[in-house]
Amino acid sequence: MKSLVFCCVIVNCFVLGLCDVPQCFKLKFGEIACNQDVDVNTVIKTVPGQNGCLSLAKGLELFEKVGKMIGNKFEQLYNEEKQKVADGNMIGRKFEKLYNEEKQKVADGNMIGRKFEKLYNEEKQKVAILNNQISDVTKEMNTCNDFRKITTMRESSVVVQKDYSTPQLKKCGVGMQDINKIKDNQITGSSMFREDHGPQYGRLFETRGIKAWSTQPGPGYRATIDKWSTFGLKNQWITVDLKKDTKIIGVVTAGRPPLLLSPTYRLYHKQWVKTFSMEYKTDKSNKLNSFLDPTGKVEVFQGNTDMTTPVVNIFRFPITARWFTIRPIDYNNWISMQFDLLVC
Repeated sequence: MKSLVFCCVIVNCFVLGLCDVPQCFKLKFGEIACNQDVDVNTVIKTVPGQNGCLSLAKGLELFEKVGKMIGNKFEQLYNEEKQKVADGNMIGRKFEKLYNEEKQKVADGNMIGRKFEKLYNEEKQKVAILNNQISDVTKEMNTCNDFRKITTMRESSVVVQKDYSTPQLKKCGVGMQDINKIKDNQITGSSMFREDHGPQYGRLFETRGIKAWSTQPGPGYRATIDKWSTFGLKNQWITVDLKKDTKIIGVVTAGRPPLLLSPTYRLYHKQWVKTFSMEYKTDKSNKLNSFLDPTGKVEVFQGNTDMTTPVVNIFRFPITARWFTIRPIDYNNWISMQFDLLVC
């Protein structure tokens, strides 16, 4: 059978490092020239070493061995490179972990920084509020000083001012003039002459009832065509509950307005409070505090001198409280009055 031809096959075993002897084998099949048809049986029967030829079986065995060795070598190289890649990935993951840890530290630091910034801004706001309060007190002190310059001081150092206009009194009132702001049940008193004389009508510029609060009669009582009068009446009071602590700078009082009976006749009761003291109590305290003068005695406020003119008393410094009480001391004919507390 003629089919297979080997032409000058050279295997450099030394270069490949796979052979036991450092030499090359020149594989020939007898003296057969290249490209010449060869009888396979002739090649197989050729004795190795004769004429420098190897049998086909030995050649295939050698090539198979060489191929396996080369494959193993490449597999070893491949595995080494694969291990290097795996090691590189492991190092990369370590660096990634370190990076994320440092990134988390930065995030935590930013969070702590924001907390400190928040605390700083809160403290800064508190300082600003305190500065505003100090500024308000300073302005109020300056205002009081201005009042002292233009008004006559009583011995008690409470300023009595009579030049508030009606619009000013309406604007600066705490709410006594508005039944929607201060309800009737927030104003209480020690007594009243009749239902239409009750303390709920003791509001400045009141238009209901007799337009004022009037107490019960005292031990001495008489009524004539032009006036009703009494004397000896003591321990009377009127109180307003503001429902919460409120800063008050002063008080305004007025007498009982004249009553219109007919177009040609007015009944002049001529009733007002001449002097009075005051008390206050804060929302979270059970202690009732009296307004005191610089000597530590109970402050005596200057009241009214007629039925219709409001009189303003400005405190030496603002008072913040929920309840305010007026206690009449001296009065003209009868304890009758209107009042409001001032916030400006």
